Amino acid sequence: MRLKHLILPVAMLFVALTVNAQDEDKNMFNHLSVGVTAGTPGVGFDVAAPIGNYVQVRAGMSFMPSIKFDTELDISELPSASGYDIPETAEIEAKIGFTHGKLLFDVFPFKKSSFHITAGAYFGTSAIIKAYNKQDGLLMGITEYNRDHPDNMIGYEMGDYLLTPDQNGNISAEIKTASFKPYLGIGVGRAVPKKRIGFMFEAGVMFWGSPKLYCNGDELTSEDLGSDDGGLMEALSKITVYPVLNFRLCGRIL
Repeated sequence: MRLKHLILPVAMLFVALTVNAQDEDKNMFNHLSVGVTAGTPGVGFDVAAPIGNYVQVRAGMSFMPSIKFDTELDISELPSASGYDIPETAEIEAKIGFTHGKLLFDVFPFKKSSFHITAGAYFGTSAIIKAYNKQDGLLMGITEYNRDHPDNMIGYEMGDYLLTPDQNGNISAEIKTASFKPYLGIGVGRAVPKKRIGFMFEAGVMFWGSPKLYCNGDELTSEDLGSDDGGLMEALSKITVYPVLNFRLCGRIL
């Protein structure tokens, strides 16, 4: 089922319940809570308020601290031409990390239950992973070879992508997703608790589109190299949704 087919029923339910809540009880933004979150989007904070009896809105930020790891990439081919210093492997350091703002609407189908459906969006960082060679200028031999042989360029293989160094002998690669990421999930708990302290758990998916790989600022296309190199970077370049598991501890201040 496509995303638009999921969001439309939730949006219609949201409108219907909000209108009904306005007629039943003027419970509009008359309470406020603050919360701290931890989960796969990172750690964060938010504020929440009710929109009637059946809908609550949350707005905040989440931060995924940078995680670094090392990997090695193999040269696509070793040229027969001499006079070039070309390493057979390149040591690459990669870094995962992102920051997002979020605007989420929790819809409660049952007035006395804390079960809810959540729709909304995360927005912010587009580059979810960055990678670069660990020693500055080490790949200058490849830069010189490619400059002299533009019809037979070589580089390092990451899955089906070829990474070539820039004019300074460096590789700087990024995997980018959409900066606006629709979200859909389910959970238990209330963003604005009935008591002073509350707890929420939710599970869902962030739709960030088809990740794109960039090298030195240029978008790359698949070349069917058949390489197994790349590890986590290569895997992330194929994932179109990001799973979300989030825990939230909140307190009602109004």
